[in-house]
Amino acid sequence: MVKRATENGCLETPARERADVLANGGAVGARFVLRFWLPLAVSWAFMTIGSPIVNAIIARTADAKLQLAAFGIGFSLVMAVQSPIVSLLTASVKLVRSRSSYYLLRRFMLGMVIALTTIMVLLGHTSLFDLVVRRLVGVPEEIAVLVRPVLWGLTPFPAAVAYRRFRQGVMIQYGYTREVSYGSATRLAVVVGLSLLGLMWGKLDGAVMGGIVMGTAISLEAILAHFLSRAAVCQVETLDDPPDDPPLTMPALLRFYWPLALTTMVWLLAPALVNLGLARAPHPVESLAAWAVVSSQISFLSSFGFSYLEVVVALFHDRRSIITLRRFALALSTGALALLLLIAYTPLAPLWQQKVAGLNSELVSYAVPALRLAALLPVTAVLLSWLRGIVVAVKATGVIAQGAVIDLSVLLLALLIGAKGGWLPGASLAAVALTLSRLADVGWLWRRAWSAQRRILTRGEHQVSDASPCRTRT
Repeated sequence: MVKRATENGCLETPARERADVLANGGAVGARFVLRFWLPLAVSWAFMTIGSPIVNAIIARTADAKLQLAAFGIGFSLVMAVQSPIVSLLTASVKLVRSRSSYYLLRRFMLGMVIALTTIMVLLGHTSLFDLVVRRLVGVPEEIAVLVRPVLWGLTPFPAAVAYRRFRQGVMIQYGYTREVSYGSATRLAVVVGLSLLGLMWGKLDGAVMGGIVMGTAISLEAILAHFLSRAAVCQVETLDDPPDDPPLTMPALLRFYWPLALTTMVWLLAPALVNLGLARAPHPVESLAAWAVVSSQISFLSSFGFSYLEVVVALFHDRRSIITLRRFALALSTGALALLLLIAYTPLAPLWQQKVAGLNSELVSYAVPALRLAALLPVTAVLLSWLRGIVVAVKATGVIAQGAVIDLSVLLLALLIGAKGGWLPGASLAAVALTLSRLADVGWLWRRAWSAQRRILTRGEHQVSDASPCRTRT
């Protein structure tokens, strides 16, 4: 679509095309969903493939086993710290409807940035590191000494993620899904370039190099997101609150946001909990090193499913759109399962882990079984995104928090029983525990989300009450 200047001086955005489609009797077809989802899927893939690339480079440095384990632990810790702000993307897509709501969510985001950056500084530079890494997680000493420098390089990570996701939410709401993928592609290029430079230079430990690369890449992507989102932000800053919708307030924002934040915290705390279990399972060093690689591969394959959440939130409209979104979710989950089965249960598995991921034969023997046992995780990513998107669209976010608590409980129980029993190597135990926890979450959300769908499918009504550039009222 050719962008033209409007009367307010902003560029006309692609949101008009989306509004026209939804005004056309709710005719959200599969092709429309595909065009809307594909740039977001590419963006997620670019984001998640960065970690496997860094792991592959680290695997080619000295003391690769210890360096991989140290980077995996450091990165899982920063994922846990940044977990409260990941849902800013969903909140921005759903809640930013006017100038006042944009400024309110921006103040909320900046407050969280200050708090989480302070935690990262304390974790990397004070005795809090010993408390968390050595005592709580129980990381072996030969790995723990390598983790702290990783955290130094990752210090700006939470702040950059928060600002990037806040601005990307506005972009998605106004139809700029393609521009979102531009930022992620730039981030990937920086990761590849800096990783190769670090490998050729050879004067940094592999884990330290990985932390610096990831922290630098995400910071540059956040800066680029600022510039790519200027047209969309300009547009939203001209909008007043809709007359028939109450203005967004901080209490309303907190009621909407905290269940999403809790859910994300559980999901991003999961890697740290898994590492805790691996440190106490049989063969801890080998399992930590192998799982760092396998988990990044699973994250990449699951990214196509995770990217579907914002699609459902943005396009959830009426009977026809719900049917289309449900069919698309089924096709997406089938494709994700087929892709992982092709990689994990064919001769590609050992070749991939050894030739592409760069693991030695010892670590391959841990990584391949773990990847095979994790075959359902990309499927659960699609199902959870679809189900959560439905309950977010109707603002029933408390249901998501309940599912997150169930997810965490099952994960902890499975890890404790598995580590104590010692029946499986740590990497395989992690795959089984995560699969059980995600399936429990899907089961909890299924009935709750289905009741919301059934009301719309039975009545044929438009159930989304708030206005947005992506929706029109009936």
